[in-house]
Amino acid sequence: MIKKISIVVPCYNEEKRFAEGFAHYYNFLKNYPKPWELIFVNDGSSDQTLSLMKTVAKKNSNIKIVSYKNNQGKGFAITTGIQNAKGDIVLFTDLDHSVAISTIKDFLIHFNKGFDVVIGSRRVKGSRFLKKQHPLREFLGKGFTFLVQVFVDFKIKDATCGFKAFQKGAAQKIFPKLTVFGWAFDAEILYLCKKYKIKYAQAPVTWKDVKGSKVSIVKDIFGSFAGLVKIRLNDFQGKYW
Repeated sequence: MIKKISIVVPCYNEEKRFAEGFAHYYNFLKNYPKPWELIFVNDGSSDQTLSLMKTVAKKNSNIKIVSYKNNQGKGFAITTGIQNAKGDIVLFTDLDHSVAISTIKDFLIHFNKGFDVVIGSRRVKGSRFLKKQHPLREFLGKGFTFLVQVFVDFKIKDATCGFKAFQKGAAQKIFPKLTVFGWAFDAEILYLCKKYKIKYAQAPVTWKDVKGSKVSIVKDIFGSFAGLVKIRLNDFQGKYW
Protein backbone atom coordinates (compact mmCIF):
# COMPACT_ATOMS: atom_id res chain seq x y z
CA MET A 1 0.00 0.00 0.00
CA ILE A 2 1.36 3.41 -1.00
CA LYS A 3 1.45 5.70 2.03
CA LYS A 4 3.56 8.63 0.83
CA ILE A 5 5.06 9.90 -2.42
CA SER A 6 8.26 11.91 -2.90
CA ILE A 7 8.85 14.15 -5.92
CA VAL A 8 12.50 15.02 -6.62
CA VAL A 9 13.23 18.02 -8.85
CA PRO A 10 16.86 18.90 -9.66
CA CYS A 11 17.61 22.59 -10.28
CA TYR A 12 20.63 24.40 -11.64
CA ASN A 13 20.48 28.18 -12.20
CA GLU A 14 16.71 28.16 -12.54
CA GLU A 15 15.83 31.56 -11.10
CA LYS A 16 13.91 32.57 -14.25
CA ARG A 17 11.81 29.40 -14.39
CA PHE A 18 11.52 28.47 -10.73
CA ALA A 19 8.30 30.29 -9.82
CA GLU A 20 6.32 28.84 -12.72
CA GLY A 21 7.81 25.37 -12.22
CA PHE A 22 7.08 25.41 -8.50
CA ALA A 23 3.48 26.51 -9.12
CA HIS A 24 2.95 23.58 -11.49
CA TYR A 25 3.97 21.04 -8.86
CA TYR A 26 2.48 22.70 -5.81
CA ASN A 27 -0.93 23.37 -7.38
CA PHE A 28 -1.29 19.66 -8.05
CA LEU A 29 0.18 18.35 -4.83
CA LYS A 30 -1.66 20.67 -2.41
CA ASN A 31 -4.87 18.77 -3.20
CA TYR A 32 -3.29 15.33 -3.48
CA PRO A 33 -5.13 12.78 -1.30
CA LYS A 34 -2.01 11.03 0.01
CA PRO A 35 0.91 12.41 2.07
CA TRP A 36 3.64 13.90 -0.11
CA GLU A 37 6.93 15.72 -0.10
CA LEU A 38 8.41 17.91 -2.83
CA ILE A 39 12.21 17.86 -2.77
CA PHE A 40 14.11 20.55 -4.66
CA VAL A 41 17.81 19.84 -5.15
CA ASN A 42 20.01 22.87 -5.68
CA ASP A 43 22.84 21.59 -7.85
CA GLY A 44 25.39 24.28 -7.00
CA SER A 45 23.47 27.17 -8.58
CA SER A 46 25.25 30.52 -8.82
CA ASP A 47 22.08 32.62 -9.18
CA GLN A 48 19.10 33.10 -6.85
CA THR A 49 17.71 29.57 -7.22
CA LEU A 50 18.50 28.55 -3.64
CA SER A 51 16.99 31.72 -2.22
CA LEU A 52 13.76 31.08 -4.12
CA MET A 53 13.69 27.51 -2.83
CA LYS A 54 14.05 28.71 0.75
CA THR A 55 11.21 31.16 0.33
CA VAL A 56 8.68 28.51 -0.73
CA ALA A 57 9.98 25.97 1.80
CA LYS A 58 9.29 28.38 4.67
CA LYS A 59 5.61 28.32 3.77
CA ASN A 60 5.06 24.57 3.64
CA SER A 61 6.68 21.80 5.68
CA ASN A 62 6.11 19.32 2.82
CA ILE A 63 8.65 21.19 0.70
CA LYS A 64 12.25 20.20 1.35
CA ILE A 65 15.57 21.50 0.07
CA VAL A 66 18.79 19.63 -0.57
CA SER A 67 21.69 21.87 -1.51
CA TYR A 68 25.44 21.72 -2.03
CA LYS A 69 28.01 24.24 -3.23
CA ASN A 70 29.52 22.89 -6.45
CA ASN A 71 27.61 21.89 -9.59
CA GLN A 72 27.74 18.10 -9.98
CA GLY A 73 25.28 17.45 -12.80
CA LYS A 74 21.65 16.44 -13.06
CA GLY A 75 22.21 12.75 -12.33
CA PHE A 76 24.09 13.50 -9.11
CA ALA A 77 21.36 15.95 -8.05
CA ILE A 78 18.63 13.38 -8.63
CA THR A 79 20.56 10.68 -6.78
CA THR A 80 21.15 12.97 -3.80
CA GLY A 81 17.50 13.94 -3.70
CA ILE A 82 16.29 10.35 -3.85
CA GLN A 83 18.66 9.32 -1.07
CA ASN A 84 16.97 11.99 1.10
CA ALA A 85 13.43 10.96 0.15
CA LYS A 86 11.05 9.34 2.64
CA GLY A 87 8.23 8.25 0.35
CA ASP A 88 7.10 4.73 -0.49
CA ILE A 89 7.19 5.87 -4.12
CA VAL A 90 9.89 8.26 -5.35
CA LEU A 91 9.60 10.10 -8.66
CA PHE A 92 12.18 12.29 -10.35
CA THR A 93 11.19 14.85 -12.93
CA ASP A 94 12.23 18.24 -14.32
CA LEU A 95 11.39 21.76 -13.23
CA ASP A 96 10.16 22.54 -16.76
CA HIS A 97 7.48 19.82 -16.35
CA SER A 98 7.77 18.58 -19.94
CA VAL A 99 5.65 15.76 -18.51
CA ALA A 100 2.86 17.05 -16.28
CA ILE A 101 3.05 15.93 -12.64
CA SER A 102 -0.56 14.71 -12.86
CA THR A 103 0.87 11.81 -14.89
CA ILE A 104 1.89 10.20 -11.61
CA LYS A 105 -1.71 9.04 -11.13
CA ASP A 106 -1.33 6.78 -14.16
CA PHE A 107 2.07 5.58 -12.96
CA LEU A 108 0.69 4.42 -9.62
CA ILE A 109 -1.55 1.93 -11.44
CA HIS A 110 1.58 0.07 -12.59
CA PHE A 111 2.91 -0.16 -9.04
CA ASN A 112 -0.38 -1.69 -7.99
CA LYS A 113 0.15 -4.30 -10.71
CA GLY A 114 3.45 -5.41 -9.16
CA PHE A 115 6.04 -3.31 -11.01
CA ASP A 116 8.90 -1.84 -8.95
CA VAL A 117 9.93 0.88 -11.40
CA VAL A 118 7.90 2.87 -13.93
CA ILE A 119 9.69 4.83 -16.65
CA GLY A 120 8.02 7.44 -18.79
CA SER A 121 8.18 6.76 -22.52
CA ARG A 122 7.42 8.92 -25.54
CA ARG A 123 7.59 5.93 -27.85
CA VAL A 124 5.04 3.43 -26.58
CA LYS A 125 1.37 3.15 -27.41
CA GLY A 126 -0.66 5.92 -25.81
CA SER A 127 2.13 8.53 -25.71
CA ARG A 128 1.56 11.97 -27.24
CA PHE A 129 3.61 15.01 -28.24
CA LEU A 130 2.13 18.43 -27.59
CA LYS A 131 5.32 20.06 -28.84
CA LYS A 132 8.26 18.14 -30.23
CA GLN A 133 11.93 18.77 -29.56
CA HIS A 134 14.24 20.36 -32.09
CA PRO A 135 14.85 17.73 -34.83
CA LEU A 136 18.55 17.45 -33.92
CA ARG A 137 17.83 16.78 -30.26
CA GLU A 138 15.12 14.30 -31.18
CA PHE A 139 17.52 12.51 -33.53
CA LEU A 140 20.22 12.35 -30.87
CA GLY A 141 17.74 11.06 -28.31
CA LYS A 142 16.64 8.27 -30.62
CA GLY A 143 20.27 7.48 -31.41
CA PHE A 144 21.14 7.24 -27.74
CA THR A 145 18.13 5.02 -27.10
CA PHE A 146 19.37 2.72 -29.87
CA LEU A 147 22.75 2.48 -28.13
CA VAL A 148 20.97 1.73 -24.85
CA GLN A 149 19.07 -1.06 -26.57
CA VAL A 150 22.41 -2.50 -27.70
CA PHE A 151 24.31 -1.99 -24.44
CA VAL A 152 21.49 -2.47 -21.92
CA ASP A 153 18.16 -3.97 -23.02
CA PHE A 154 16.62 -4.22 -26.50
CA LYS A 155 13.13 -3.82 -25.00
CA ILE A 156 13.70 -0.18 -24.01
CA LYS A 157 11.77 2.22 -26.24
CA ASP A 158 12.82 5.56 -24.72
CA ALA A 159 15.85 5.88 -22.46
CA THR A 160 16.00 9.64 -21.98
CA CYS A 161 12.55 10.72 -20.77
CA GLY A 162 13.17 12.47 -17.45
CA PHE A 163 10.09 11.15 -15.67
CA LYS A 164 10.78 7.96 -13.73
CA ALA A 165 9.32 6.53 -10.52
CA PHE A 166 10.58 3.90 -8.09
CA GLN A 167 9.23 1.78 -5.30
CA LYS A 168 11.34 2.61 -2.25
CA GLY A 169 13.06 -0.77 -2.05
CA ALA A 170 14.05 -0.62 -5.73
CA ALA A 171 15.44 2.89 -5.31
CA GLN A 172 17.51 1.73 -2.34
CA LYS A 173 19.05 -0.99 -4.49
CA ILE A 174 19.74 1.15 -7.55
CA PHE A 175 20.81 4.63 -6.54
CA PRO A 176 23.68 3.88 -4.13
CA LYS A 177 25.33 1.95 -6.98
CA LEU A 178 25.19 4.69 -9.61
CA THR A 179 28.47 6.03 -10.97
CA VAL A 180 27.38 7.82 -14.17
CA PHE A 181 25.76 11.23 -13.68
CA GLY A 182 25.77 12.65 -17.22
CA TRP A 183 23.49 11.80 -20.15
CA ALA A 184 23.98 8.07 -19.59
CA PHE A 185 22.56 8.37 -16.06
CA ASP A 186 19.20 6.93 -17.14
CA ALA A 187 20.95 4.08 -18.95
CA GLU A 188 22.75 3.01 -15.78
CA ILE A 189 19.44 2.97 -13.92
CA LEU A 190 17.94 0.70 -16.57
CA TYR A 191 21.03 -1.49 -16.64
CA LEU A 192 20.77 -2.06 -12.89
CA CYS A 193 17.06 -2.81 -13.19
CA LYS A 194 17.95 -5.59 -15.59
CA LYS A 195 20.93 -6.83 -13.57
CA TYR A 196 19.03 -6.92 -10.26
CA LYS A 197 15.93 -8.34 -11.95
CA ILE A 198 13.85 -5.35 -10.93
CA LYS A 199 10.55 -5.38 -12.81
CA TYR A 200 9.93 -2.14 -14.70
CA ALA A 201 7.07 -0.84 -16.82
CA GLN A 202 7.30 1.56 -19.75
CA ALA A 203 4.36 3.93 -19.39
CA PRO A 204 3.14 6.42 -22.01
CA VAL A 205 3.47 10.13 -21.32
CA THR A 206 2.24 13.31 -22.91
CA TRP A 207 5.32 15.38 -23.71
CA LYS A 208 5.90 19.03 -24.58
CA ASP A 209 9.31 20.48 -25.31
CA VAL A 210 10.23 23.51 -23.20
CA LYS A 211 12.94 26.01 -24.06
CA GLY A 212 15.85 26.42 -21.68
CA SER A 213 17.56 23.03 -21.90
CA LYS A 214 21.13 23.00 -20.61
CA VAL A 215 22.13 20.10 -22.85
CA SER A 216 25.43 20.64 -24.66
CA ILE A 217 25.07 18.65 -27.88
CA VAL A 218 28.72 17.92 -28.73
CA LYS A 219 29.83 17.41 -25.14
CA ASP A 220 26.93 15.13 -24.27
CA ILE A 221 27.28 12.97 -27.39
CA PHE A 222 30.76 11.92 -26.34
CA GLY A 223 29.83 11.84 -22.66
CA SER A 224 26.86 9.56 -23.25
CA PHE A 225 28.88 7.01 -25.20
CA ALA A 226 31.65 7.10 -22.58
CA GLY A 227 29.01 6.56 -19.91
CA LEU A 228 27.68 3.45 -21.64
CA VAL A 229 31.20 2.04 -21.87
CA LYS A 230 31.75 2.81 -18.18
CA ILE A 231 28.57 0.94 -17.25
CA ARG A 232 29.77 -2.22 -18.96
CA LEU A 233 33.25 -1.87 -17.42
CA ASN A 234 31.71 -1.43 -13.98
CA ASP A 235 29.85 -4.69 -14.40
CA PHE A 236 32.93 -6.47 -15.72
CA GLN A 237 34.89 -5.27 -12.69
CA GLY A 238 32.17 -6.39 -10.26
CA LYS A 239 31.30 -2.89 -9.02
CA TYR A 240 27.57 -3.56 -9.01
CA TRP A 241 27.80 -6.24 -6.34
